[in-house]
Amino acid sequence: MAVTENVSSCSLSAMWDWSHLSLSGTPPAVTLLDAATDLLVLERNFPGALEMCERGLQIISTEPGERRNNQVKASLVVIAIQALAEMERWREVLPWMLQYYQSPQEIPHNIMEMCLLLYSRVKQPHVMLELSRDWLRGQVTRPSLQYKRVAELHLLNILLPLGHFSEAEDLAVDPRVFTKQQQEAALTAVREEKRRQEEKEAAQIESEQQNQRTLSPSGNVRGKYLQVARLLYRALSAAVTWTRRIPLRNTLLALLLLSVIILRLDP
Repeated sequence: MAVTENVSSCSLSAMWDWSHLSLSGTPPAVTLLDAATDLLVLERNFPGALEMCERGLQIISTEPGERRNNQVKASLVVIAIQALAEMERWREVLPWMLQYYQSPQEIPHNIMEMCLLLYSRVKQPHVMLELSRDWLRGQVTRPSLQYKRVAELHLLNILLPLGHFSEAEDLAVDPRVFTKQQQEAALTAVREEKRRQEEKEAAQIESEQQNQRTLSPSGNVRGKYLQVARLLYRALSAAVTWTRRIPLRNTLLALLLLSVIILRLDP
């Protein structure tokens, strides 16, 4: 599926990172995790994979929180997001995921990365704006490699497409996110995108003004119609005056010539 090209590698890496959980005992949630993985990767049965994930998440919600359960939960959510994206149900991803993570700070970094990539891919970056902002604010006191990765995706895939250039510049010069060399590259990307959007807006304004000039009462199109109407009015007035002064035969001939003139003026 087109919308899943950028999120597949993230979801697959998450599955293999946590696949060892099934080796030490087989709790029900881990068994369902294995089944969901097989349905997604081997059988390409996306509805079945989603159903297995939801069953596993229901089981985990009834068990006391442990690090092991948190890892299984995150893995189930990753597989479910991939299954929803494969079924072109990407609009459901965020509300579905927020059923299992009540606050942004609870969301694992790899799930944030998947959501940022997914909604950027489908040209809906505004969906992730507030969520990724809140996630970064909650992690800013303990920045890590994962934090930097989410911050980079937030900058490139959310802030720039939405035109939040001031916020993007502030993030680009944050030493907790980027090194000096990376800051220069990030600022260059911000300025280039800002210039591109300004040129696009200027071109749109010029196009709208051109359309208004074309369609205005003084424009060429309406002006031509008015000119033809005036000419026809004068021709008809002259014909009426002329027919009163000449015989019937000549009148018919004049009307024939007038009709030919009208047809040539208004084909």
